[in-house]
Amino acid sequence: MKKILILSLLAMGAGLFLALQLANDPGYVLIAYGNWTFETSVFALLVLLVVATILLRLTYLLLAWLNPARFFRKADKQTTATK
Repeated sequence: MKKILILSLLAMGAGLFLALQLANDPGYVLIAYGNWTFETSVFALLVLLVVATILLRLTYLLLAWLNPARFFRKADKQTTATK
């Protein structure tokens, strides 16, 4: 329990420090590839990465849930366990 409290306090402290730094200077990210460029602030890039990660995880969970082979794997595990 103490470990969770300490980690939570450290995360909040790091978030506060990052927020104060981004308030002073929002940063600048430029990604260029050929004729294509992507410009944004550091905060917007962090938000984009968090949203993309959440969407990828939700997509993976949805595909795992819709996978019809999961029924066969469960049945195979049960028959193997009873042998």
